[in-house]
Amino acid sequence: MAKVILIHKDKDIAILDHYRPIALLNTIYQLIMLIITSRLRHLTEYYAVMEGSQYGFRTHRGVQMVVQRAHWVQQQAMKECGTLIRIDLDFKNAFNSAGHSCLWAILRGLGVPDVDFLEDLYSKSWMKIKVGTGCSAPIQLDTGTVQGSVLSPLLFDLFLNALLRLLDATGITHGIKRIPQWNHAAFADDLSIYVGTVRDGNKLLEVIHEFESWSGLRISIRKSVATGAMYGTGTTRRQEGVKADVAKRKRDAGPDILEPQIRALEAMDEALNTDNNTPHVLKGQEAWRTNLARMHRQCPICNKKKGNCHFPTRLHLNPPCLECKHTWKPAGIKYNGTALKVTHGKTPIRLLGIRYNMWLDGAAQRRYVMDGITELACFLRKKRDLSIGNSLRLVDCTLAPLMAFSGPVIIWPEKEFKKLTAAFVRCNKEAWQMSPNTSTALFTFPKDRGGLQIKMPKAIIC
Repeated sequence: MAKVILIHKDKDIAILDHYRPIALLNTIYQLIMLIITSRLRHLTEYYAVMEGSQYGFRTHRGVQMVVQRAHWVQQQAMKECGTLIRIDLDFKNAFNSAGHSCLWAILRGLGVPDVDFLEDLYSKSWMKIKVGTGCSAPIQLDTGTVQGSVLSPLLFDLFLNALLRLLDATGITHGIKRIPQWNHAAFADDLSIYVGTVRDGNKLLEVIHEFESWSGLRISIRKSVATGAMYGTGTTRRQEGVKADVAKRKRDAGPDILEPQIRALEAMDEALNTDNNTPHVLKGQEAWRTNLARMHRQCPICNKKKGNCHFPTRLHLNPPCLECKHTWKPAGIKYNGTALKVTHGKTPIRLLGIRYNMWLDGAAQRRYVMDGITELACFLRKKRDLSIGNSLRLVDCTLAPLMAFSGPVIIWPEKEFKKLTAAFVRCNKEAWQMSPNTSTALFTFPKDRGGLQIKMPKAIIC
């Protein structure tokens, strides 16, 4: 009998789907599961039962290896002038959806020992959900693995291993030359598919749908996304089209093709100024001016600054530049007849917590790290009632993991890295409750020379 505690994950606290169930289990039960886990993990790794594409819940594997694998295939696709499509699939409530009969069938098919013991153990498992100060009536556990058991991660890996083998058996690959051929990478329940054509992507999605119908797992269409890029000659042709379009707009509309639109928006802005004087409206007008200023200087997709002639002439507060407008992106990717959301290849996508696009531009992840450091510095500036010891512990527990997590796979240009170092030192100054004008040498000098010798970003990332 397990006591299940619901831990809030994010968003609305009134919706049950936004909670994660964690089971509090008997100590003797956990010790038995620890022995079985140790035995099964050794056997599955020694006899190569697990697919090499699974990186979750396995020794000496992690998120960085998944992202690095994706980086390698994208770099080679750029060199080979190929086309690469990535489909990120999200399983809905994956750990609690696996059917037990399917799980035991997969384990027996893989030749895993002790299946009868595990089946008997799970068939007699019950749980009570803690609600407020009381508990619910006993509920029999007939689907999913127990979140909180030391054996559950390994069982889920073995369960999903059947799907990964089915994907490999199709013979479909990403098609990029001179590198190993594969079509997917998984980290626990996060699955990414890599193919060269939309047709191949739809075939793999059909295989996943068949496994979904049999196993009980469900794909979240809303959270799944597809992206892609066409490198080399295809990109060159589209860039030539962009240049021709820009030249035509310059000839037809003069040096500043957005001037009439900007004047019209400014006239509307002046009308708002004269008709409304409330603070709320003034705040809205400030946002309006910000959008107006950005309209002719920064693309919302690639975030690069462009000239006015690089934007389409239609009235739009923040239009994409012509280069992004002409860039190829996949179309027609469907899962069980439903079209998946397609994101532009130059738009950063979060893959296992690291943000970058199909052109390996990690600017979004660098901004995320800088925003985190700045937010912590502002927090320490306001919370002067915190003791220096607690502030330093907060800095150590927050900044080092923030930078080290994406450090091996994200490249920092020298100019941005100097800003990162300055922001990092500023956080330490705020933790020590020192003035921003305090000399940086106090933090960087060795201890035998009177400095604090803090661990700098270069040492953390490298």
